[in-house]
Amino acid sequence: MIQVDLITGFLGSGKTTFIKKYVDYLHRQHLHVAVIENDYGAINVDRMLLSEALEGKADVEMVIGGDKDCRIRRFKTKLIAMGMQGYDRVIVEPSGIYDVDEFFDVLHEAPLDQWYEIGNVIAVVNSKLEDLSPQADYVLASEAVYAGKVILSRVDEATEEDIQHTLNHLQMALKAHHSQRDIKKDVIKKRWDAYRDADFEEIMHSGYQLGIFYKQFIDDNYFRSLFFLNIHFSLATLQERIKQIFNDHELGRVMRIKGFVCENQQWYEVNATADDLSVEAIHDRQEVIIVIGEQLDEERIHHYLK
Repeated sequence: MIQVDLITGFLGSGKTTFIKKYVDYLHRQHLHVAVIENDYGAINVDRMLLSEALEGKADVEMVIGGDKDCRIRRFKTKLIAMGMQGYDRVIVEPSGIYDVDEFFDVLHEAPLDQWYEIGNVIAVVNSKLEDLSPQADYVLASEAVYAGKVILSRVDEATEEDIQHTLNHLQMALKAHHSQRDIKKDVIKKRWDAYRDADFEEIMHSGYQLGIFYKQFIDDNYFRSLFFLNIHFSLATLQERIKQIFNDHELGRVMRIKGFVCENQQWYEVNATADDLSVEAIHDRQEVIIVIGEQLDEERIHHYLK
């Protein structure tokens, strides 16, 4: 049967970086691998970047959908279509705001339960975790509670105090939703460049956890992804506007801004959280900026990007 791994992680946690390294390991084990980007938006920046980074190592597919039923239906259809393509392992990277129960429900339905089995649930968590809203805490806890392993990202940028704060926060979020799991014993905290094959071997066989967890329902419009096309800013101007958006607390809580911009015939990937903004030169893309967060005021954000 085809093994399926779910890689969860809250917005800006570093899922895509981890997947690149994980797929590289699986490729070196001579496994035929596919990655499914399961997202809400019609434009998936992470899929564009993964397709280039994983070329020759894994096939990258995408599932998009608006409401929950549509998204689940398309996910099932994609897995059925991929079922006879000879994959050894399929990796699913969902949106940073994802109901993990959807994954279990789909994989346990016929005919998928005859072709696929759940391998691992892996949660990627930013080791410099900031204070979150109760709704965001729920999403964080709901992703971590099922994980066989929790991978801390950005360890090289974090102090020991940052890491301890993150682990305490995660444990508190689990407890607040009636989970008695001691998550700290299943955490891997290493710099990306310190990972070795033995680490990925452990992760590949980490499995998943099931236990008591208090289910909470969040309004579909509470977390939003806003898409802004044809942003003709210079790189310096865009960086300044991004900083202004993060500092404007009247427009909602912005968690991540990402996308592509072109300057002097050179394309750049822009990726920003409240405490970090990175820019990297890339090949041709599409001019788009995506703003993700809680209770966002689209008109006010558009004022900064128009």
